[in-house]
Amino acid sequence: MLIKKKLEYPIWKIPYFLIKSLIIFIQIIRTGILTILIENKDFNKQIKLILKILNFILGNKNQKKIGKKLLNCLINLGPGYIKFGQALSTRPDILGKKTCDELKTLQYDLKPILNSVLKKIIHNENKNLLQENLASFDENPIASASVAQVHTAILKNGKKVAIKLLKPNIHKQLFRDFTFFYWATRCLEFCIPGIKRLKLSKNVEILSEVSLNELDLTLEASAADELAENFKDHPNYKVPKIYWEYTTKNMLVLEFIEGIRIDDLESLNASEHNIKKITEIGTEVFFLQVFRDGFFHGDMHPGNILIDKKGNLVPIDFGIMGRLSNKDRQFLALLLTYLLDKNYKKVVEIHDEANMLGKDISHDHLSQAIRAISTPILNKPIGEVSLAKLLGQILSLSKKFNIEVQPQFTLLQKTMLMAEGTTRQINPNINMWELSRPLIDKWINDTHDPFKVIEEWFHKNKLLLLKIPEIINKIDDLLSKK
Repeated sequence: MLIKKKLEYPIWKIPYFLIKSLIIFIQIIRTGILTILIENKDFNKQIKLILKILNFILGNKNQKKIGKKLLNCLINLGPGYIKFGQALSTRPDILGKKTCDELKTLQYDLKPILNSVLKKIIHNENKNLLQENLASFDENPIASASVAQVHTAILKNGKKVAIKLLKPNIHKQLFRDFTFFYWATRCLEFCIPGIKRLKLSKNVEILSEVSLNELDLTLEASAADELAENFKDHPNYKVPKIYWEYTTKNMLVLEFIEGIRIDDLESLNASEHNIKKITEIGTEVFFLQVFRDGFFHGDMHPGNILIDKKGNLVPIDFGIMGRLSNKDRQFLALLLTYLLDKNYKKVVEIHDEANMLGKDISHDHLSQAIRAISTPILNKPIGEVSLAKLLGQILSLSKKFNIEVQPQFTLLQKTMLMAEGTTRQINPNINMWELSRPLIDKWINDTHDPFKVIEEWFHKNKLLLLKIPEIINKIDDLLSKK
């Protein structure tokens, strides 16, 4: 509710937003991006015709270097658009490998802060850090992304650390973008009432809250701590240590771990890493985060996953994390299972049991519609199957069948797309969902085990149960007084 109030905009801004949306629309089309989208086989003939007309009227006739033009366009538009580009960089199935390779720059190689400004930021956060706590500090960043940049340093005790610093005025810039996105979705919902079921503005609220939390680095440090606690016994997943004594809202100091990007296949092969094992570990970790813990890394582009010398997966950048309730996890597990089994009647049933369907909806017709959109996706070669894309297709049925879209799955779907995209890049012959299937089946059985349910209830209510003897004693005292 608080984020919704912050995203509200004064009426006088509406004309400005209208002009801005038109300008942005033209700028993006001028990059030549529609040329790539027209070739996408997933679009129907009507959509392709509209894209061709727009491309003919507004598109750039020089189609060379589309990826570079799109990259520069997103950078100039602002950090909110850069985040959108980071997500797109994991989707070669939509934009093609060449364009995605260009967009990968958005993950780590943007314009850095000036050195004079950099030292001022560090001094404001901890005036003694540079002089008293560090043996050395490298002014050249090892990564510079949309909201922050990272430098390496050596502590006086010899430990190598990474220092993450928020960029100046990033709060204002990112909030400006999200306010515009919020207006755009509200405008669409007003102009096209049927689109309200998609809850676009609610999705922007959720993504805004998650992304704006990224601007408090103590929250990121806390998320890293929680993730480390969840995986403290996992042999192949290492979360860097947080140095809380130096960490502030605008500066995060954490353990530096040497590693290779998960999508740098040339370097991974040169270092004799087992790509198949890396894929299996990544799939297992994704499952454990989403289903076991309900707490997952929400920004899983390849730049945020390293492979260390031992072949361990090392996550970095914990600014965007997602949560799912146990009820949400059970629904998702059953949904994925039934989709993989092609049991479309069960898919409809769990939507109905979750009160996500409107009244008088024909289950048979909905089941048939889900089969129609699922079959082309599930019948693809194993490395091309995308359950994340399939979930998006099911959401597209919301208007016709009055399906209540659940906003809490928005970040998860984005994460699923990134995870699938990354898996496909490093090992195109692997289907991460088939690897996850035994784990999901076991989790479903465990969560429906009556003894597990009772154990979980006792765990949740243990504080109340501990008070029972005290309550009984008080009742005895009252009765004895009578």
